[in-house]
Amino acid sequence: MGELSGYYFHKVTAMQGVLQPSTVNQIPLTPPPERLTVWRASTPWQTVRSMLVLVMVCFFMAQIAVFIAAGFIDGDLNGTPGPFEPAYTFVGALCLSPLLMLFFWLRRPSLTHTVHAYPHANGVQLHALSGGSVVRSPVPTVVQHHLFRSTAPLEMPRPKHLWWLFILGVGLSTVCLAPLMLYGPTVGAVLLAVLVVLPAWLIGFATPVFAWWSITSRHMGINISRRDAEWILAAGMLSTVPAIIINSVITPVLITPLGLDAMATGTLGEGVVLFLSAPIGEELSKALAVLALSHLILTPKHGFYVGSTVGLGFALLENAQYVFMALLGEYSSISYLFTAVLRGISSIPGHAMWTGMTGYAIGCWMARGQRLPTLSGTAYLSEDTQANWVLYDKRGVPVSTSSWTTVPSDRMVRLLQRHRQRSWPMPTTLPVGLLLAMVGHGLWNGSSWGLGVLLADNESLLAVFIQLGWLVVMIALLWLCILRCLPTIVLGPKPPQTP
Repeated sequence: MGELSGYYFHKVTAMQGVLQPSTVNQIPLTPPPERLTVWRASTPWQTVRSMLVLVMVCFFMAQIAVFIAAGFIDGDLNGTPGPFEPAYTFVGALCLSPLLMLFFWLRRPSLTHTVHAYPHANGVQLHALSGGSVVRSPVPTVVQHHLFRSTAPLEMPRPKHLWWLFILGVGLSTVCLAPLMLYGPTVGAVLLAVLVVLPAWLIGFATPVFAWWSITSRHMGINISRRDAEWILAAGMLSTVPAIIINSVITPVLITPLGLDAMATGTLGEGVVLFLSAPIGEELSKALAVLALSHLILTPKHGFYVGSTVGLGFALLENAQYVFMALLGEYSSISYLFTAVLRGISSIPGHAMWTGMTGYAIGCWMARGQRLPTLSGTAYLSEDTQANWVLYDKRGVPVSTSSWTTVPSDRMVRLLQRHRQRSWPMPTTLPVGLLLAMVGHGLWNGSSWGLGVLLADNESLLAVFIQLGWLVVMIALLWLCILRCLPTIVLGPKPPQTP
């Protein structure tokens, strides 16, 4: 039936000839009133579960989309145009169709049906609702019922719970995968690895993304509905499709005539993909996703939130592929631990930060009065119903609504105030924001690739320490940028110094 509020009642779903039709009051569906109060059980882990299902669908959609594009552009995937392979396109489209239908079924509109029963001297005790339901109340009542798009606020598990799940899950998975690496494919080692590989994959690629998302959603002072927030993350997942096509199909075709091989490890062709094609193609794809969601951007801070969440959605799908490849490697225990931890503290917040700068610039553009067209609600399915949601836990106690406020949390304010005087200004125009995102992304990819090429023939312990040291430096620089930019994003531009 959906969320319920108002006077108590009994619901009868089938009359079965017991009740006379003449005694039932027919109740039409009416538009919801303003400031409606709706009670619903609190489900902070539901978003995590629904997004995990969605990322599986998007993961396979992205892989299939590459073959469809290759069938049009480079049928033999050798980096030169042609031949046209209609079989790739046809089979890919057949495989993609059910995934697309499943995607849109998972993202179907979430509707809330509310039923209100008010005691009234001229009321009746039986009310027939559209859809065949019947409400029976113990006293004469007047009943109203409404159907509207769900505006339930986004709920996320606490960040510390997600981080603990990540630490314990990755640690336990690494231990369980170690026998396969140490003793080879014995029966016990293989059985243990098979049992742990799926939860290891899910925890390794998804948990840090949700942990960062929980931090931004709980502490930045952004009040957003769960459905809108999930669409932002889903848009980030979908933005991987054009990015993968650019990196895997279009760029190799463009650089092969120049004598560059994008598929050869350690070559200039691979470098062009990493420090030019990937930053440009991925940031453009994510920027288009942010623009498609511009109706959710009210201020520059909202723009950063939308951009960073799109970046997290992109990282969620990208991380799934990297962790999956690490689990298939020869030294799966070590490679899985290294990949999951490294990406959890570096690439994932990096994607959020780079696309967040683009989103902040779009937010400044929107604040100057620019608006893109958006769909409006109908009389009975309203997108902007101002419902007051009251969530309760399994004991029936209302949960705290402190995470739904429009002001930053005290913890976030205390942290950022310490860096306020050294904060950096944020880009206020889209070209500058997009350029900074591409440069940051390109330096991250390009410097790591360049150092790896320089030390490719050096197998000494010193070379290993140099590469690890550079990773530490890059992570430290990323975190420095985040701490310098967040005060401007969350607290506003730094006030001018008085003489």
